[in-house]
Amino acid sequence: MPRISAQEAADIDDEDEIELAEPSKPAWQSFLAPVLSGTSGLDFLTGGMPDRLIYFAGFDIWRNGLGGFAGFQWAPMGIHRDGFILRAALSDNLDRYTTPTQRYVTEITRGSLMAGLKFSGNHADVQFLVGYEVQADFLLVNGRLATPRARLGTRFTTDVWWEPTTLLMLQGSLSGSSIDDAISARAAAGWRLFDRFWIGPEAARSRDHYSRQTRIGAHLTGLRTGDYEWTIAAGHIADSFQRDGVYARISLLLRPPRALLHEN
Repeated sequence: MPRISAQEAADIDDEDEIELAEPSKPAWQSFLAPVLSGTSGLDFLTGGMPDRLIYFAGFDIWRNGLGGFAGFQWAPMGIHRDGFILRAALSDNLDRYTTPTQRYVTEITRGSLMAGLKFSGNHADVQFLVGYEVQADFLLVNGRLATPRARLGTRFTTDVWWEPTTLLMLQGSLSGSSIDDAISARAAAGWRLFDRFWIGPEAARSRDHYSRQTRIGAHLTGLRTGDYEWTIAAGHIADSFQRDGVYARISLLLRPPRALLHEN
């Protein structure tokens, strides 16, 4: 057989690579492409392999109210694994209501400690938690303290995260407390953009013994800067006192990634 030069061999390899290259696909097909069961869990949008602790904090504001929250979640088997989880949270909220003659300001401080389980499968995460909650209320009328109150009750929380395709996520949460029969729910969908964050619509509904509130807006979730993961949301809010306006919410998650192949 005649011998060929190294350059000719390289040219043949290049031609083979060109023939084997897959044709490009329209962008919309990626949006509907299912998540493969064999894909790696080291996803940039989920922070790689996290440690056992996740810290979270944020604030929420609209023209009649302001709130802040912070806490942590601990998973002794590892955040990315199924098993036991423990969550502690603290929040403080101010709400203002004004009449022609009086100005009411309600401050509600809550603290909760809940335990539960986390399950994963088919690119979905589900968390169930239940525990105790303590709540302190302070009502000010025209700047003067009227009726302070402290209550102890139970709280439950369910969180769901599902990625049915490579570019689509669905998120939902449901939380309730025995104090004032409070319950809240949120649903959101997101499109994976630039492989950097999720963006899409959200809707939330909450109520207790005194009032009801509805929110419809948009969110940007999972924007990662170093060890921090940001969520930003804004939209329209209305309540049962016929007050409406614009709300904004910013929260951050501290989930430091661990080294590859490092076991918890």
